[in-house]
Amino acid sequence: MIHPQLASANNTILEDAPASIKQDSIKVIGIIYNNRTKIKNYTISIYQRNKLLKTITGSSRKNFQSNVPVNTYCTIEIIADGYYTKRFIFDTSIPNDYNKQIPEFKFDMDVFSEKELDGVNTSALDLPVGVVKYNNKKERFEHNKSYTKKMKKIYKDLLIESQMQERMQLTNEKE
Repeated sequence: MIHPQLASANNTILEDAPASIKQDSIKVIGIIYNNRTKIKNYTISIYQRNKLLKTITGSSRKNFQSNVPVNTYCTIEIIADGYYTKRFIFDTSIPNDYNKQIPEFKFDMDVFSEKELDGVNTSALDLPVGVVKYNNKKERFEHNKSYTKKMKKIYKDLLIESQMQERMQLTNEKE
């Protein structure tokens, strides 16, 4: 069977057909965990330009998979009971003249349990943990390294602050 986009009105194959096929989505594959343990149940909400596009439920038994539209901005939000919500921004723009198979984007996301950050100001967790966009030279989607580095430092500082709070509580209880 000839693909509809490859055939003309009289069913002859068009010479420039492969270049004329436009892919309309990018496969996103992810693993959600907390300290190396896969999260049992979670929800992924995908927003396109701040409007809910779809919601997917996932479990530790398999990786989450979905497709997101190309040439737009998406926010991918990870929600799990007992854990802080995490999100990242995904710029799905690809070059206009791109005529290869669009690469999929794979990620893993470590979420903090609410207990881990008990007593700490967690307002920084409202910010996206990362920004992903297409790298023309490497021909793949990648995290913005400088932004991710800044966010990792903020997250590390939150964990340190939480540990300090816990130590202070233990010291006060002993007195």
